[in-house]
Amino acid sequence: MPVIAGVDTVPSSDALKHFGTALASFGSVALFHMPGITAEGAAVAGPAPDTVAVGRTDIDGFLTRFAAPDDKLDVVVFAAPQLSLFEMGAVAQALDGRQVHPDTTVIVATSPEIKHAADRMGITAWIEASGAVVAQGICFYQSYAREMAEANGWTRLMTNSAKLVNIIGGYGYRPTLASLERCVASAVAGRVL
Repeated sequence: MPVIAGVDTVPSSDALKHFGTALASFGSVALFHMPGITAEGAAVAGPAPDTVAVGRTDIDGFLTRFAAPDDKLDVVVFAAPQLSLFEMGAVAQALDGRQVHPDTTVIVATSPEIKHAADRMGITAWIEASGAVVAQGICFYQSYAREMAEANGWTRLMTNSAKLVNIIGGYGYRPTLASLERCVASAVAGRVL
């Protein structure tokens, strides 16, 4: 079980959710500890038996594996895991007043409960006003992702989910990993920025 040390700021619950799903996807890691952050982390004592240092160069190298500057962008997916209400709001704010490029599809996936709350709060309408699609109760890669790619001619997919980037290549996509803001800017431009 990995112990993640050296985290200077407390991650949000959404950041921990994305980190945990990425760990599970890339390394079949079911549990991790962050001393002083996760409840279990406070109970971990002593040095880890095997230590691996990860720095900015390592992170940049990882991101470079998924870079595709100026490639035509077919689809942007915010999912895997499904978005929280806070993440839905962040997507809405990032899209605010902008239109998704006509050759790019944006899919925002959330749970039925969060979709209902987003509907009531006007967040769904705010997102959909940009041309994005809000889907509920689906997992993008398990909802005929390969067939959607074939039917729509999609190859280049962009997302802020490391889990999705890891999985979706097996469905025929060429994935690009970026921040939520960069994903939105790229969706509006119709190309990977």
